[in-house]
Amino acid sequence: MDISDLPTGTLAQVSSYLPAPSRALFAVALNHRRDISSAIVGNHHQWDVLDFGEIEKDLAAKISDDDIRGVLMCIDAVNNLKRLRLTNCINITGVGFEPIRGSTIIQQIDLSLVGDHESPKLDSEPPISCVEVISILDSIIQRGEDCSLEHLIFPKVWRKDRNTTESDFHAFLTRYNDYLSSRANVCLKCSCNLPGGGRMLQMDGRYQYGTQKFACYDCMKQYCDDCRVDESAYYIEGLCSKCERIYCADCKTVKYCHCCENVYCVDCIDFKQCSQCDDDEHACLDCILADRVGWGGCRNNCCADKIWCNYCVDYRDAVSWCENCNESYCRDCCNSDVYAVEFCGNCEESLCGQCRVKKCKEGSH
Repeated sequence: MDISDLPTGTLAQVSSYLPAPSRALFAVALNHRRDISSAIVGNHHQWDVLDFGEIEKDLAAKISDDDIRGVLMCIDAVNNLKRLRLTNCINITGVGFEPIRGSTIIQQIDLSLVGDHESPKLDSEPPISCVEVISILDSIIQRGEDCSLEHLIFPKVWRKDRNTTESDFHAFLTRYNDYLSSRANVCLKCSCNLPGGGRMLQMDGRYQYGTQKFACYDCMKQYCDDCRVDESAYYIEGLCSKCERIYCADCKTVKYCHCCENVYCVDCIDFKQCSQCDDDEHACLDCILADRVGWGGCRNNCCADKIWCNYCVDYRDAVSWCENCNESYCRDCCNSDVYAVEFCGNCEESLCGQCRVKKCKEGSH
């Protein structure tokens, strides 16, 4: 007995428990029975979002271009799909996107191939083809006033060649930049027009190259530069240094590390409050002294509940090292004459109290 021999209603009921991408893939597998496929997919108007991050990562990695093409055709994506995320689809070239060619309804396409709050840097270079995909993207933005596209996230493998201004990708960035600038979008807060003149994309920079400015990744609301910060509330913060996406304050919380001067989503990386910093200063885990080579804690074992950032260590004397015993002492302990690490003019070394006494007894001063 073949699974397609089961009653259509039974298959539709069973598939309703599957994540949306799995349900669509199931429908594609039974496409030789269009009545069953239609029952599984259900109302096409329910398919405004397709995110392959809803299925297991290992399964998404096995998805082919034929699978993508079949799914997009099955849900009539060109007329229904508004958001497409190719999360973990690391083995596709992009030729399977053909069914959304010329779409006037799609609003966001995420080609980063990674999930929320994950770095876009993959262990191995994915085969996604810039030439194949750009042909589809061009067909969408060429619809002009009928086009609904608001946000694109490109694969890191395309964005890493930022100095190749003659590349097909850079040429498309220019066209997409012009398209965004021509839409006369307004800031959600002040209602002023967003900057035109080809300033909607980051056309240079290090990891920012090829990223879209002013728009939140989640809600796609847009804010101008003047309204990014208002009364200490960030409407649009800078690009997260890990996931390389931009969020508004309503969707995600971001923090600025005053040590490395990077911005991170708090869901991307943990922050700690340094014992010596001001309350409004935060440090990411990479900039906390606990991970620093050579730091074994204060010699007096008084630091179980204390945290110091690298900035306070380097510039605010939070921790001092004795050059003789190579032990470290926190700032509180250094306020004591017994443990204070001080510079000795005679031996021209910074010594803790115990080593100063020892050297004095040895007559080395």
